[in-house]
Amino acid sequence: MRIPDIMPMEKTLSLEAVLAEFAAMTAFVFIGPGSAVGVAGSAGWVQQVALTFGLAITVLAYTFGHRSGGHINPAVTFGLVVAGKCNVLQGIANIFAQILGAFCGAGILAITYDHPQDRTGNLASNVLQAGVHQGSAFMGEVFMTGLLMLVVLETAVNPQSSDNRILAPIAIGFAVYLAHSVLIPIDGCSINPARSFGPAIWTSMMRRDGVNGPDLYAIWRDHWIFWIAPLVGAGVVAGVSRLTPSIAIRLGSSKGEKDASVA
Repeated sequence: MRIPDIMPMEKTLSLEAVLAEFAAMTAFVFIGPGSAVGVAGSAGWVQQVALTFGLAITVLAYTFGHRSGGHINPAVTFGLVVAGKCNVLQGIANIFAQILGAFCGAGILAITYDHPQDRTGNLASNVLQAGVHQGSAFMGEVFMTGLLMLVVLETAVNPQSSDNRILAPIAIGFAVYLAHSVLIPIDGCSINPARSFGPAIWTSMMRRDGVNGPDLYAIWRDHWIFWIAPLVGAGVVAGVSRLTPSIAIRLGSSKGEKDASVA
């Protein structure tokens, strides 16, 4: 048994892939933020939530990977387009499906957890913690999304890792776990624009009030970070990955020409 490549470079649009990305993101936003909504602030909650996010990605990647490649993240989809591993039309369709899935998943979460039961007060929306500067959060999101993108490219895309392709979802899940372990105390950890968007939209629409009511200004003031930073991190890593083989080929060609001239 082997997990197929992350997305064939076909020029046609796969509706199956779009529907798979929608379903996967719906489940991911319900499960990941849902774990934070239920246990935030309790002993050891950061590790519990981080592990839940990582396991969710692993399970969903195994479940939907053969349908869509299991992107489950607009930043990853964007990176794969930049790397030349997903065509632009499919990438755009996948991202729209992911955003819609995040909206639906957050809606199901809002119905499941009444406001008094929501220990985050905002459906686990991403917000900067007290004393954290925007630059700090931006750098953390760029770096950890870049790491995630690197893991995806090297375990699920690189032909040299084809023999270990079956283990790619596990490595990717661990990368998500590591990112959340580091970034939850900073900004709740996004590394996924759709994951941030869904809970923020529902929190704003429901305008939950009370002691644990959300600070809508704080949610939207820094929301741009959870879009731009992951896209930058994934795009830079994917761009470097795409350029590196070309540079190596040119360097090898130049060396060959030099050796030939010497001979």
